[in-house]
Amino acid sequence: MNEREHPRSEALPPVLFYWRTKTAESFDERARAEVTAFVGRISATMPEWRAAIRGDAAAAVGLVVGRRISEHIDVRVDLSMTVLLACAFFDPAAALVMSHTLARMPIEPRERARLSASWSMHKIWLGSRRAGTGEPKTPPR
Repeated sequence: MNEREHPRSEALPPVLFYWRTKTAESFDERARAEVTAFVGRISATMPEWRAAIRGDAAAAVGLVVGRRISEHIDVRVDLSMTVLLACAFFDPAAALVMSHTLARMPIEPRERARLSASWSMHKIWLGSRRAGTGEPKTPPR
């Protein structure tokens, strides 16, 4: 294993690990803003990445769906999942993909189940809010 393939975690911003360490309901306004600001600072040349970074949930889903899940999580996975995370805050489809992708990740099984379930519940909450009075403002605490 070389440094380029698996950079040391200490050198990366903590926001890159939120998708695999924080449940959906643990994101308050400040944490969501931190993720959104981080994603907004990502520079990309590929059109699908640029669209996802701008908040296009379908493009963010496209970055993740169909990708092979490897034995180790690297910075490419952290980046694509963080972009998806920013969309999963407000988009039910992105939250569903977050849940299903987390369920397949090489994370400790109990933590994987806990994280996946939280995003599944968030997807349901988002869907119920959209069906009711309009777009969600804040997730349940």
